[in-house]
Amino acid sequence: MKKTYVIILLFLILLMFTSNCKGNFSVNPRELSIKMLDEFIQGNTSKKIIISNNIGDSINISWYIDNPTLDLIRENKTLIPSISWIRIEPQWKIILPNSSSSFYVFLDIPEHKDNYNKHWESWPVFKQEESQFFNWEHAVRLYIDTPEKFPNNEKEQKDFLSFIFENFLVIIILAVVVMLFLIILYFMKFKNHKQS
Repeated sequence: MKKTYVIILLFLILLMFTSNCKGNFSVNPRELSIKMLDEFIQGNTSKKIIISNNIGDSINISWYIDNPTLDLIRENKTLIPSISWIRIEPQWKIILPNSSSSFYVFLDIPEHKDNYNKHWESWPVFKQEESQFFNWEHAVRLYIDTPEKFPNNEKEQKDFLSFIFENFLVIIILAVVVMLFLIILYFMKFKNHKQS
């Protein structure tokens, strides 16, 4: 009799895990690559992650950014120095039964010399906001390749031009003052020369 109870209990546990193992939602793509060629992408990268609700009830999906452990990271990739440089929008979303929704990847990587020619991997992790016996989380491997070369000359030219545009009025006023000073100096010299 005890064996029957144990077998029934094991069967019920197995049945419960099987229904949970189907997963309430799926994520696509499982890997996402953002390659920056000449300059950093700031803001919306236009890369999206699609979450599909696989059940007949609405689900609330949210996310967080995680760095993988070094044994799980892909070859030739390193960890991003700050996971705060990546965000996904929206922060959370209620997905209707048997439908899908898109989450977009945003970047805010500082254009610092140390951040050029980097190949980072980070994991946006999506989770269902519901406490069940067993909750699934789905991670997406996000690869970020930054521009190869730090643009020294272009950066200096841009800085110089932006300085001129920002201080245009001041430069004009200084030019007018110098011109007036030169004109007054010329007339004074001319007047002194005429008197002698």
